[in-house]
Amino acid sequence: MSAPLKTRSGPRYHGRAVSREEYLDLEDDGFDYEMVGGLLFQAPSHDPFHGEVQLEFGAELAFYLRTCPIGKAMVEVDVFLPDGGDVVRPDISFVSNERSSILLKHIHGAPELICEVLSDRTRARDLGEKAERYLQCGVREYWLIDPRHRTVELRVNCGEAWKQRRASAESPGARIESALLAGFSIDPSGLFPA
Repeated sequence: MSAPLKTRSGPRYHGRAVSREEYLDLEDDGFDYEMVGGLLFQAPSHDPFHGEVQLEFGAELAFYLRTCPIGKAMVEVDVFLPDGGDVVRPDISFVSNERSSILLKHIHGAPELICEVLSDRTRARDLGEKAERYLQCGVREYWLIDPRHRTVELRVNCGEAWKQRRASAESPGARIESALLAGFSIDPSGLFPA
């Protein structure tokens, strides 16, 4: 006889104000969270299309790093931002070999590159508050992939503001080139499944 399936209530920490120490001590309730502005937000599980797009960008970055091993890329790892505040969980983070000391059980500092695949539930935070935090904390490149509009936007940190470039999957051959990773570029038409 098989054991009965455990049911779980909803995310019990969503909306709660916590410190980093409290975040680390939370009892597992079966949900993933991010801390933005000191508040916990449930990191929603993604639909298959989001996962497919995330995998495509990750595969491009992984291939680049195999041929040019200058650092490590990770998927959905907690990032403890260096200002002592929030804990975020980007879709993809990159940390160079020179800064590998920030790679512990979590990433303790700002990755050089962060990629977020936008979804309806996270779009406002990814484009707003998190983008500002990434800028202030020294993330050098912020890639935003928008499956709804089939676009890729690259934001390059210029100190006080982001310099933005965008390309659409509807413009064949349009590529976005990284300012950080020499020779790394993305063709948006290759990211989105037909």
